[in-house]
Amino acid sequence: MIRTMIFLLGLTSTKKERIPAFISALRSSAVRHIALFPTCLSKEERRDLYEELGSIPGLRIPHVHLRADCDIAEISLLEQVFGSEAFNIHPRLSSHPYDGDLGEFAPQVFIENGETPVEDAEFESCGGLCPDFSHLENARLCGRSSYVDTTLGQLTRHRIGCCHISAIRFGFPNSWSGEWDHHTFISLSDFDYLGLYRRFLPEAWASLELENPFEEQLEARAYIEALVAT
Repeated sequence: MIRTMIFLLGLTSTKKERIPAFISALRSSAVRHIALFPTCLSKEERRDLYEELGSIPGLRIPHVHLRADCDIAEISLLEQVFGSEAFNIHPRLSSHPYDGDLGEFAPQVFIENGETPVEDAEFESCGGLCPDFSHLENARLCGRSSYVDTTLGQLTRHRIGCCHISAIRFGFPNSWSGEWDHHTFISLSDFDYLGLYRRFLPEAWASLELENPFEEQLEARAYIEALVAT
């Protein structure tokens, strides 16, 4: 079934101190669909977060970035409580690969291109690709042609079930690799690079992987929607 693409605001966990403000703004808004990136939270912290999010009437979380220690029971909980239907994991050669059993959920799991591209063999046991366009654009800017060629080829051959959208701030090093992809945007023009990849956006869920406050993400979503529509 083909859906209209929906851009989801993202609740990230890299800066845990920002989570309460995001949830407070979410609770008082009309937004009831978000993406969740709980990759910096322990099992106990995730359990507490799910309980709090579950108290928001009508909240749905269609796309979740699974942490390496998320098991089938947790995936099932996300599906049952929040209607989660698309999940992503890191590739095998990344610094935080997922090594668990996806079981019946494998067709709903998509592999993200991270600091390394996805190996073709990995697609045999999952639903397809979750492109992170900021990682791809960063590789292009840094001249890593093998990464770019591999990922662009995979984007034409494999199902794209969801994606990550972050910022590109050329000339401003990030904190983890010293390169140009960021989870915080400063200017809305940090998303202009997406014009290069609009044809690869998924049919359903396009998730903002951003640390910016809720209100700023609303601005980013409106800007990106207009950008890719042109």
